[in-house]
Amino acid sequence: MSTSALFVSVISVIALIYQSSLAREENVLIQTQQSASVLPHLSQWFSSSGGFKVVIGNKGVGPAFIKEVNITYDSIHHFNNTDNLFKHIFKTNHSLDSIGSTTSTFKKGYVLPANETIELIKISDPEGINIFRKILNTKSWFYSIEYEDVYGTRWELSSLGDTNVPRRISKD
Repeated sequence: MSTSALFVSVISVIALIYQSSLAREENVLIQTQQSASVLPHLSQWFSSSGGFKVVIGNKGVGPAFIKEVNITYDSIHHFNNTDNLFKHIFKTNHSLDSIGSTTSTFKKGYVLPANETIELIKISDPEGINIFRKILNTKSWFYSIEYEDVYGTRWELSSLGDTNVPRRISKD
């Protein structure tokens, strides 16, 4: 009798260990699915619909929490938000003095909801569009935007690569 009780106990412990292992694997799969269900996906583009626009959009399924914005203009001027960038461009290019534009602030702390866009700048005047595009084409400008999903996974969208695809930043 004691041998059979010992045998049943050993089998029970093995079954418990196996069940715990399966539960751990299931938990990892659930976490992966949850992360994918809230994944933000930022991209940047230019639009000529209704004027000239510089746009950043979140084409993902979750919000993007902006953690860092770094913009380099003309290789020597560094900005951490779009307001200061456009103020500098308009201040140093007098040909833009009489051109109307609409700008939006994009900086650290901003939250871009899923399927939303932000127009960083919009210029409607055709002459102003030509002048502004010429300035953007003659001066170098690069950006890097770091953002997180709701689980704290960090991503970077940068104009320094060949594509407009965010890359995951490893956690330290």
